[in-house]
Amino acid sequence: MATLEQRRARFALEKIDTVKGAGDKGKYKTQLLKLPARLHSNGLGQTVAFYLSAGSEKPEARICGWIEEWLRQRIDLQGRGLLGCIVGESAGEAAEATYRAASAEARALAVWLKRFAEAFIAGEGEQT
Repeated sequence: MATLEQRRARFALEKIDTVKGAGDKGKYKTQLLKLPARLHSNGLGQTVAFYLSAGSEKPEARICGWIEEWLRQRIDLQGRGLLGCIVGESAGEAAEATYRAASAEARALAVWLKRFAEAFIAGEGEQT
């Protein structure tokens, strides 16, 4: 049985593999390299809002989709999506605990995404 860290790594590598040959791979790399720091500095909610503001067809939105996909595997989002978790559609301690758990998982996944982006996405990725 794989450890949680191994499952995170596998998930992250699968996602990186889908963009290695993409025309906008530099944009993915840039955003993935910044992701852990953004989550740490701004929190899950602000980071997701910033990424979604780029537009639904942009790499940032796809990265948010990856985060949500991973969180659905790891955390009971109580029938809500990532945005529902962020805005606290249900009240109380359960919603707060879910948000804290989602934030911690997103930060842990972001480290793997960043490392694999550094290792496997060619180019400097200096686009902003």
